[in-house]
Amino acid sequence: MRRIDDDFEEIDDDEELNSTDLAHFKQRLLAEHAKVQERMERRVTAAVFETTALPDEIDQASRESEQIALLRIADKERKLLGQIDRALAKFDTGDFGICEGTNDPIGKKRLEARPWTRYSIHYKERLERMKKGG
Repeated sequence: MRRIDDDFEEIDDDEELNSTDLAHFKQRLLAEHAKVQERMERRVTAAVFETTALPDEIDQASRESEQIALLRIADKERKLLGQIDRALAKFDTGDFGICEGTNDPIGKKRLEARPWTRYSIHYKERLERMKKGG
């Protein structure tokens, strides 16, 4: 579908998603959710349940730094799980693949790259320009 946007030249949007596309993206989101959940749990377990006492202070400090890094990564994965859950909930409301900023369809290429995305590429670019003050 072609449309004119206020801030952009003529834009090519992918056609609306059909039932095969929706099933594909839902399966991808479910698979990604399982992978991220497993990685997050593994990192938290490694960070929290490593209890071997280390005699050297340097080794202890190194372990603490590693634990902090693992927990930071796990927190990013927790946030990603929230985004994936939000995208999965959109299947129930019929809003999957619709930009939250413009209500226009999100292109299939963008959804292939990030099926949990909330915005079309053009709206996301507009948000980032506004964030930078431009």
